[in-house]
Amino acid sequence: MSTILNEAFSNLKTVFSNRNIIAISSTNMLYNIFNGLWELWWSLYLIEELNTPITIVGLLATIQNTSRILFQLPGGVLADRIGRKKVIVYGTAMRVIAPIFLFTARSWQWVIPGMVINAVAGLYGPAFNAIIAESLPKERRGAAFGAYRFITSLPQIFMPAVSGYYLNIMGIGRGVRVGLMMFTVAAAVAALVRQLFLTETLNDGKEDLEEIENNRRGMIETFKNQPRTVWAMLVVAVISSFAMRMTWTFLAPYAYYQVGLTEFQYGLLQSVAMAISVPLYLISGMIADRFGRVPCILLARGLGPFDSLSLYLFKDYNQLLAAYGVIGVAQGLGGGRIRAGGYMGGPAWQALVADIVPQRDRGKVMGLMGTISGVLSLPGSYLGGYLYEMNPNMLLVAGSLLEFMQVPIILLFVRDVKKRNA
Repeated sequence: MSTILNEAFSNLKTVFSNRNIIAISSTNMLYNIFNGLWELWWSLYLIEELNTPITIVGLLATIQNTSRILFQLPGGVLADRIGRKKVIVYGTAMRVIAPIFLFTARSWQWVIPGMVINAVAGLYGPAFNAIIAESLPKERRGAAFGAYRFITSLPQIFMPAVSGYYLNIMGIGRGVRVGLMMFTVAAAVAALVRQLFLTETLNDGKEDLEEIENNRRGMIETFKNQPRTVWAMLVVAVISSFAMRMTWTFLAPYAYYQVGLTEFQYGLLQSVAMAISVPLYLISGMIADRFGRVPCILLARGLGPFDSLSLYLFKDYNQLLAAYGVIGVAQGLGGGRIRAGGYMGGPAWQALVADIVPQRDRGKVMGLMGTISGVLSLPGSYLGGYLYEMNPNMLLVAGSLLEFMQVPIILLFVRDVKKRNA
């Protein structure tokens, strides 16, 4: 145990000796703190304050996802052409504008511009993933991803419970609006810090001629030449993205209206999950480095369906606390299952992508994976709203069954690589 802890702290020290990682992690922590004041409760805010029908809540989520997807592909291209830093700084700056629109909206129709701007800002996603991968030590990439995720996710342990408590006191409407304004200030600070302290990792003079030629190829051709594991990961990403988008938007309303939880109780459940998953980030990367990425991915994705199903199965709060402990394990294992609907994120998942895909192609491949999985999962949020209106229980069961379909694909087609690319 002491050896594991010593290695974990050694990884932390190594990772956070890099200037890019310090700049990214500090601003990401700031982002997570103030984003946590409102995002978890956005669906309830639409329903309670803006009197939005549940199907329209799903439609708004679809609009946001559509806008975000349209900019994943150009975001990946820009990251490989003009550099990671510029794309990240421009995208972060746009995060300053979006919450102002959301704050001033007094009907669901006026929410749309803010949601679109916020989604457009997501174009820096591929650049963000690429600059992190290229700033971490190659020989311990899984552990390094885990150390990074551990530090940046610390606010997510306490923010759900904190935000739930202050919403209980302030009310959903006032609480979310105050959170939006505080998030605006935090985004402005993040944009400034990233502009001043990030160092570009593209075109560092280390690429060989083959990598340069690869960069000139078209994006589709680049992806076509990737090995079977990348294609299998794309299928897994599509299934996961569709299932999570179908259910995630409606979990807070389900807990609030169907289970009868208060904002603080639901926030505490999220905090319990994060309190378990965040420490696991630190060791799951080391496990992935020692025993392979795929076992972590398989176990994390296999436990994933329990997320939606737990609110349906358990109405006793103590049982729910235990269930969310299991959910925390699923997320902390680093298999790339992000509960807000993303396909990237875990140390094992990100490390496997970085192992397989050459540096000059990472932005394109990550952007294309995000675009394809996003496009194919677009109907998920609207379908979720439709199912919730018909029968909320049906929505959670259907989402869980769909998510479980990832497991046989991982077992059959996703493989670790013996020789890892830089």
